[in-house]
Amino acid sequence: MTANVLRVKNTWRFTLSHATPHSSAAAAIWEEIDTYTVELLARAQKERLLAPDADLDWTRQVYYALLGEALDRPGADQDPAAQDPDALAALVIDTLLHGAGPRG
Repeated sequence: MTANVLRVKNTWRFTLSHATPHSSAAAAIWEEIDTYTVELLARAQKERLLAPDADLDWTRQVYYALLGEALDRPGADQDPAAQDPDALAALVIDTLLHGAGPRG
């Protein structure tokens, strides 16, 4: 799913931010997207991929931020391989689930 989101957002960069929806229709769409994302994160939490006490609204915001950062990664415009949605999705999910700390 994350790779598909990155494919769309790479083409439609304006969709990366929804801080101030321009219409009630846009606000409704973002509410639906936010709800779906939190539901997905709740499933991940139930599967113990996220901590049981993780703040899912905060995690959603972090996920959105990671998507934006993955697309704006320095040097990505110079290296087509660095723009691969599947590789970027793996980077986003790995960072979301494990952070930058050591794996053990």
